[in-house]
Amino acid sequence: MQAKQKYYFDWLNEVGKVLFPNNCCGCNTPLNNQEDTICISCLAKLPRTNYHRLKSNPVFRKFTGRLPVVQATSFLYFKKGNLAQILLHKLKYNKRQDLGERLGGLFALDLLKDGFALPDLILPLPLHPDKEKLRGFNQSLCIAGGLERWLEVPVAAQVVKRTVANPTQTKKSRYDRWKNVEDIFAVSEPAAVMGKHVLVIDDVITTGSTLESCGRNLLESGAKAVSIATLASA
Repeated sequence: MQAKQKYYFDWLNEVGKVLFPNNCCGCNTPLNNQEDTICISCLAKLPRTNYHRLKSNPVFRKFTGRLPVVQATSFLYFKKGNLAQILLHKLKYNKRQDLGERLGGLFALDLLKDGFALPDLILPLPLHPDKEKLRGFNQSLCIAGGLERWLEVPVAAQVVKRTVANPTQTKKSRYDRWKNVEDIFAVSEPAAVMGKHVLVIDDVITTGSTLESCGRNLLESGAKAVSIATLASA
C-alpha cells in the first residue's frame, strides 16, 4: 500500500510540475529539485559587487560627510536590463516575497564569508502604510528575513515608522531628493535601538538620501552605530 501511495504522490507531483511549473526567477527555465527560486546558471551570473570586502567602497562613500556609518555595502550591481533588475522587478511587482528572502540569504552568506561586522539589529527600511497596503508587503522586510536567517541577528520591523508618503524620487536632483526625505521617519521605539548597532536594509540605493534620513533618526534616538546594506546599487 505504501508503495502504491508513493507512486500516486510522485505521479501527482510530476503532473503538478507540468501544470504549474516552478521556473527560475531570472531566466524562466524550469527549476530542478535541487534549485530554489533561482537556477544554478543564474546564480553564477549574479552581478555581485563584493563591496563588503572594501571599507571605502562606492556605497560607503555616498555617506561620507553626510552620515557616520560603520559599514555600507550592496550585494548586486543594478543596471537597466541586467539580471539584478529582472530579479528586483519580480520581487517588487510580481510579489515574489520568497525571492527577496532567497536573495537576502545569499547576501548574508557572502557577508559571513568575508568578516562583515555583525550588528545587534536588522532594520528593514519601512514603507509608508498606504504604500505598503497598496503593494501588499515591504520588499525590504523580505530581504531582511533572509539576512536574519543566516546572520542570526533579529529583525526589528516596527522600530521606525514612515510618517510621510513623500513623492517619488525619480528625476529629482540630489539636493531635492534629500529635501524630499528630510523628515519622513520617526523612531517609535527608542529603547529598542538605544546603544545598539543597527543595520538598515533596503532594496536599491541611488543617492542614499532616504537611508541617510533613516540613519540620522536612529542616531538621534540613541543608536550606538548605523550600517547600511542594500540588495543592489544603481
